[in-house]
Amino acid sequence: MEFDFNIDEIQNAAKKIILLIDKSKIIAFSGELGSGKTNLINAICQELGVKQHVTSPTYSIIQEYHIDNIVIYHIDMYRIKSIEEAIDAGIEDCLNSDNLCLVEWPQKASLLFPEETVYISLQTISENTRKLIVELPQ
Repeated sequence: MEFDFNIDEIQNAAKKIILLIDKSKIIAFSGELGSGKTNLINAICQELGVKQHVTSPTYSIIQEYHIDNIVIYHIDMYRIKSIEEAIDAGIEDCLNSDNLCLVEWPQKASLLFPEETVYISLQTISENTRKLIVELPQ
């Protein structure tokens, strides 16, 4: 499935994604730098009820958010150089935790992702418009 959205309406895109992903636990976001991956994850977290400030975990690699007893992992693999580094950083543990994982730059260690991963690609159409492509597991 794919659709375009204006970045001013990112909350509506987040709502659509939440409905599409249903019970999926691992959502992998790809797209060029500046395409809006972190902003979209922020919008999804807000829609899910996260009260904490959602920031890019580029340097910490993993950010953890809580909604009651639910844990959401926001993982940014931009700085990851190998699968071993991803494992050492705890990414594999997060992916196997049965918690919701919202992952940026999954291609950095694609072999770690299970078949049930939902892949979302963001493409820049213009300064304010993005195309979102969602690949649901088979």
